[in-house]
Amino acid sequence: MMIIALLTDFGNRDWFVGTMKGVILRINPNVEIVDISHDISPQNVHEAGFVLWNAYKYFPPKTIFVCVVDPGVGSERKIIAVETREYIFIAPDNGLLDFVLSEVGVLKAVYVENKNYFLEKVSSTFHGRDIFAPVSAYISRGVDISELGSEFNIKKPEKMFIEIQGEGSYKGKVIYIDRFGNLITNLRASGEINGEVKFKGTTISKISRTYSDVGISEVVALVDSSGLIEIGIRNGNAREFFKASYGDEVLVRVKKINIR
Repeated sequence: MMIIALLTDFGNRDWFVGTMKGVILRINPNVEIVDISHDISPQNVHEAGFVLWNAYKYFPPKTIFVCVVDPGVGSERKIIAVETREYIFIAPDNGLLDFVLSEVGVLKAVYVENKNYFLEKVSSTFHGRDIFAPVSAYISRGVDISELGSEFNIKKPEKMFIEIQGEGSYKGKVIYIDRFGNLITNLRASGEINGEVKFKGTTISKISRTYSDVGISEVVALVDSSGLIEIGIRNGNAREFFKASYGDEVLVRVKKINIR
């Protein structure tokens, strides 16, 4: 069975997500629809891209990812469809796919232009319903993305992460804050680190393995499930404690690293 995975900033209070699913199912009632998240912060393209990067690689091959975080809806911005070896991604051409495209090879990329695969009436404010949903449904029925519009060469984004590969100092930043208030950075490590983390005047003298390595309400730094340096507070909220924001600088000093 084909899978369409949805990622939006629409929330679940309104009719937007349900309507997109209805459009998809009218065109292909045999597709399975999976929700990645609809709680992306409104218009936060960067946040959506990071969530997608964490999720996509765990889906079955041939999954179609429909990503609608689209502050430029109705403007001259384009919609793109990108085919990789395993997946297809449909998104606004606004950088949402940068995290994914920085690490996967692209087989084909096209601008989504062919109105034959849109709904008959296209609003200027709800392309999720009128373009993204029907296009993904037709792809799930076997339409090749080359039929959607003109092909173009998509530029591979520069590395989105800073790799910790040995002793020394590494300067990064907070790129995501999860619902628990944990601060996730763009510093990536592939092993256990002996070192310290400095953040907003606080020095965390150890990089732990788990939150339980520290006491209740204590600050902790660790390598999280995505392989990124994360700062948190056990049973607390690091965002509130540090008054942290996206882009805040983080410094990691590595004394030794055991590469896995």
